[in-house]
Amino acid sequence: MKLVKSRRALRRIATVAAISALFTGSAYAANTLTDAGTSVSNTFTLDYDVGSVGQPTITNDNVSPPPGAIVQGTPTLFTVDRKVDHIITATNSTLTSPPGTNVTLTYELENEGNDTQSYSFSLDDLDNGAGTFDGTIVSITYYIDTDDDGDFSDETGVVIVETVIGNDPDSTAVDVTGDVPKGVKVLVEVVVTLAGGIADTDTDDITLVAEARNPTAWAVETLTPGDEEEVTLATGGANTVTGNAENVLADGTGVLAAETSGDADGIYAVTGIIQIQSPDLSATKSVTAIKEPGIADPFVALADCASATAVADAKAIPGSCIEYVIEVTNTGATATAENLDIQDILPAEVTFISATLDTTTATGFADDPAIGGAGPTLTVPAGSTDCDGTSGTCNITLTDAILAAGEVGQIKIRALVD
Repeated sequence: MKLVKSRRALRRIATVAAISALFTGSAYAANTLTDAGTSVSNTFTLDYDVGSVGQPTITNDNVSPPPGAIVQGTPTLFTVDRKVDHIITATNSTLTSPPGTNVTLTYELENEGNDTQSYSFSLDDLDNGAGTFDGTIVSITYYIDTDDDGDFSDETGVVIVETVIGNDPDSTAVDVTGDVPKGVKVLVEVVVTLAGGIADTDTDDITLVAEARNPTAWAVETLTPGDEEEVTLATGGANTVTGNAENVLADGTGVLAAETSGDADGIYAVTGIIQIQSPDLSATKSVTAIKEPGIADPFVALADCASATAVADAKAIPGSCIEYVIEVTNTGATATAENLDIQDILPAEVTFISATLDTTTATGFADDPAIGGAGPTLTVPAGSTDCDGTSGTCNITLTDAILAAGEVGQIKIRALVD
């Protein structure tokens, strides 16, 4: 298995070589931590007198001692160990969207350690909200800020496969990022498909988990062949002071239950939230007999149908005035229904008299700013029209309209029974 893993690592080295080369000479001004593996040397001098007579300097500088100095010992040395530390921020959470679309949650990971690092990603769905749904994950793409300028638009995205926490490349496929130098940020895009019909204000909590992985090479030392892509582990035992840098896991507490205060485990997680903004529309159409005609011979239909006041217990006999009411209610909490288009064709048994947008009992429809001209636009037949139940005779249409959350819109149509 080591041979197989080594071959995979070699392929990975080839794919990230071009990216890694771009980092050479970059300042990484945001991270001034001393590089892991740096050997720190220190010397001292001791001057003293005996009977006001100066004595030879004592020093541990065996490289460039002062003239006449007595060298005792050697410079003190220690190796700066490797701080393995990263943090993630959900950069567009809470992301609002209508249902039935694809949306992209974005996260930024920053290597806050003092050496090059790689990362694997996994996703968790914690669903902390009251009303929740589960979107379908389409892809995870990462972009390394190779020129360290905070701008990802000039970077090339790489699609990465989700890797379960702790998976070992010896036993299963592991997908990790290219090498990320200290102080450099990584943009992670998670594309999610939202099904249709999800209720307004429902949320999907998508947690991105990043686990520290061994890169192709540390900044100042080479990994043992075959150790690339392995989970980066803390170095156990006593500090060796000098030599290769030892690993110290220093990440903070994320949102996973396993990450408790002070649990530096090389894992950090943060949650991005998608919230649905969807109008919740219901629509009804009712009919009421408004007023009957007087008893006359020959039969004479009502002449005041458009303005008649409703009479209790009126019957829908020929010549009676009836009223249709189309009522639309938006019970959504946040979203406006846009580009409304209501079509109504009256039946052949009636004669159209009038149609109005009711403003007495409902705040109603409003102009759709995305459509040119003043709205809402109610289109009706010109004058009284004998309907035949087909399109083109007694059509009533409402266009260029919106209905905001919590609003009720009504169309009232008066007609005579034939």
